[in-house]
Amino acid sequence: MTTLNISIAGLGNVGSNLVKIIEENYHSISYKSSLNINIVGISAKNKSKNRIFDVKKYEWYDNPINLLDINNTNIFIELIGEEKGISFDLVKEALQKKINVITANKALLANHGNELFKIAEDNSVKLLFEAAVAGGIPIIKTIKSSIFLNNIKKISGILNGTTNYILSEMENSKSNFDEVLKDAKSKGFAEQDSTNDIEGIDSAHKLSLLSAICFGSKINFKNVDFQGISNIQIDDIINAKKLGYKIKLISTSELIDNKIYNVVEPLLIKQDSQLANVNNVLNGIIIQTDQLKSLFLEGEGAGGRPTASSIMSDIYDIYENNNNLSLGYKIDNLKDFERVDNKEKSISYYLRIYVEDIPGVLAKITSILNNFGVSIETILQMPEKSKNSKEVNKVPIIITTHETTHKLLKNSLSEIENLKFVISEVTFIKIDKSIY
Repeated sequence: MTTLNISIAGLGNVGSNLVKIIEENYHSISYKSSLNINIVGISAKNKSKNRIFDVKKYEWYDNPINLLDINNTNIFIELIGEEKGISFDLVKEALQKKINVITANKALLANHGNELFKIAEDNSVKLLFEAAVAGGIPIIKTIKSSIFLNNIKKISGILNGTTNYILSEMENSKSNFDEVLKDAKSKGFAEQDSTNDIEGIDSAHKLSLLSAICFGSKINFKNVDFQGISNIQIDDIINAKKLGYKIKLISTSELIDNKIYNVVEPLLIKQDSQLANVNNVLNGIIIQTDQLKSLFLEGEGAGGRPTASSIMSDIYDIYENNNNLSLGYKIDNLKDFERVDNKEKSISYYLRIYVEDIPGVLAKITSILNNFGVSIETILQMPEKSKNSKEVNKVPIIITTHETTHKLLKNSLSEIENLKFVISEVTFIKIDKSIY
C-alpha cells in the first residue's frame, strides 16, 4: 500500500462530497490501486455546520494555513474558491513548501495561474485543476494525455450548467428569462448572486485555462471576450427554432493566423448539432484536431459528486507520479499570442427588430442593410403580437444575414434604430454554422 496524506481547505458541497467518496470507496480504491488516501487535516469557516460526513473523525484546523504545517502532507486541496485572498496565499505557500496542490478554483487560475504554475514547476510539484473546468468531464486529462500530441485546431463547448439550464428551460416552458432564473435559484441550479454564470464570466475563466492547454498560450483572462445570456428573450428562442437553430452559450478557442480567438457568447447553432442537444445542467465540449475531426465529451458540469470525482482523478494522477506537467507545457515555453479582434471576424447574424405595424417598414429596413453591404439570407415577418409586449401595434421582424463583420452590421443598425417606426434597440446574435 502507498499512502498519500491529504489536507482539505473548504468543506462546502464539493469538499464534503470528496470526503464522503474517499470514505465510501476506501476498499475499492485500495483494491484497484493499492492506494491509501489518508486525510490528515480539514478546515472550513464553520466547524459546527451539518455535513454529510462526521467531522469528528478528522483533525480540524480553524486556520487553514496551519494545514500546510502538517508533517508529510503530500497533497493540499483548495476548495475555498476566492479569486485571490486566502485561496491564493494557501496555494502559493503550499507549492513553495513542495506540497502538491489540487484546486477547483478556475477564477484563481485564470487570473493568477501563470505565477502559480511557475512556482509549482520550480519546486517540482504539481498544481492540478481537472475539477476547475466542466465538473466531472475529464477534459483536462483528455487534452493533456490522450490527444496532447495531436494538433488541436479548435475547441467549442457549453461550460456552464446554470446558463444551459436556463436556456433549455426557456425553450421547454416557453417562459421568459427572469422567470426561469428565479426557478433555477429555487432548485439550486443557480446561485443567489448568479452574475458570474449568466454574464459569461465563469465560462470565460474556464476557457482561458482550456486555451492554455490546447494551444500553449499564456493564461490571460483579459484575452477572452465574453457576453452572457441576460438579454436573450423567449421570442429569440422561438424564432431560432423556426429557423432551424437553438441558442446556447458557447465558449470557443482557436488559433487564426497565429492569433488567439477566445470568445464566450450566445450563439444560434444548428438544432441537430451535438452541442444543441446538450440540455439542462449538462456540459458538452467538441475538440477538433488534425487527427480527429470531432471528439465530443458530454457530462455533468457541476455539482458536488461530479466535481469531487475530478479531484479524485487528480489525486490518482499524483499517485501515478507521471511526467505530465501541470499545464502540459513548461511555463517558459508558453506563448503570448496576439488576440483576434472579435469584431473583425466575418459571421452570420440573427436580428430581431421591433417595429410599428405600418406599410413600408420591411422595405426601408432591407434597403438600409443593402446600402451597408449586409446581405440578407432569411426574413421572417410575423404579424402576431410579440410575447414580450402589451402593445398591439408592435411586431417583430426577424432577419438572418449572410456573413458580415460586426462593424458593418453595427453601422447599419445605428441607422435602422433611428427610424421613427423602430420601437426599441435591435437585438443581434451571431449564427455559427460550423458547430456540429
